[in-house]
Amino acid sequence: MHQFVTIGTYAFVGGGSRVNQDIPPYVKAVGNPMELYGLNSIGLQRAGFSGETIAALKRAYRLFFNSELNLSQALERARTDLPSSPEIDRFLAFVEASERGVPA
Repeated sequence: MHQFVTIGTYAFVGGGSRVNQDIPPYVKAVGNPMELYGLNSIGLQRAGFSGETIAALKRAYRLFFNSELNLSQALERARTDLPSSPEIDRFLAFVEASERGVPA
């Protein structure tokens, strides 16, 4: 784990992973070099998140990490296309404020 890296709430980091960028909330990150492997949906279910919230977070994940959009385009589209919720707002604020960048 690199110093000054921020790991978001409910994120899952695999053991032995080389973390040199910020890890957004609610995602899984594994490997050396580190890669994102989707939403931490099992952890979110266990924590009591609703199916609707998990589905919205999956849409956000796909928009940022499984599309051809760059970060600023994804932020703009997320603000117009995704439903407003505390979880989505936290995800967007984290990505926008990241100082070390988030994995692509």
